[in-house]
Amino acid sequence: MPKKVTVKNSKSKKKPKAKDKEKEPDLKEKLKKRRNKKSFEEAHIRVTTYLEKSVREKMELLKDKGMIDSYTQLINLSIKHYIAKHLD
Repeated sequence: MPKKVTVKNSKSKKKPKAKDKEKEPDLKEKLKKRRNKKSFEEAHIRVTTYLEKSVREKMELLKDKGMIDSYTQLINLSIKHYIAKHLD
C-alpha cells in the first residue's frame, strides 16, 4: 500500500492583508458609534396628523422614484426648512 502524501495548501493559511489591517480601525469606530447611537424611539417622537390626499400621492411618487428615503425624512427636512425661513 502506498504512503499517504499530504500537500500543504498555501491558501489555507491566510495572512492578514494590508487592506484587512486598514479596515480594522474603521470597523472599531463604526461599532463604537453604533453603541453610542440612540435608538429610533429615543431620537424621535410620534406625531399623528392629516395630509391632503394630493400631498400624500406626491410623497408616494417621490418615494417610488427613490428621491426620498422615507416620509419621516421628508417631513423633518420640510419642517426644518420652514422653521429656518420663518423663525431664524
